[in-house]
Amino acid sequence: MPLPPVGIGMVLGLLEMLEDAEGKEDIFKLARGLSLELDDIEPVIEAAVLLGLVKTSDGDIILTEVGKDLLAADINGRKAILARQLEGLGVFKEVFRMLNSTGKRSIKREKLVDFFEQSMSDEDAEQLFKTIVDWGRFAEVISYDPQTERLYLQNS
Repeated sequence: MPLPPVGIGMVLGLLEMLEDAEGKEDIFKLARGLSLELDDIEPVIEAAVLLGLVKTSDGDIILTEVGKDLLAADINGRKAILARQLEGLGVFKEVFRMLNSTGKRSIKREKLVDFFEQSMSDEDAEQLFKTIVDWGRFAEVISYDPQTERLYLQNS
């Protein structure tokens, strides 16, 4: 799956814990401190790595400069940083391309999920859609109307 199925709030929580640990922590110690199994924290770490907010090395998780900048920013700054990071992700590039290719800069949920289903299971495609909506809404790059089941490109 191109994006780990975790909410952006979990990623931000992970960053705050790392900040409390002065920017670096043993992954196993971090999982224990959260009363989580390694399998439960791995997707959160994977998401943070994908977003360029942390890196892993020799069993440690370390805040990157982008992660530190995000933590130091106010809420609007955090959204702007995450928007920049999302623009670099392949799946978001594809979603933006699809949204921009329509005159209305919107797409039906079903069309996007069908597109994802070409390369993954139905369940994974639905989860990917939910993750895109969660991350994209937080960064204010996309919006979603559950009534019409349409995904919209936010005006920049």
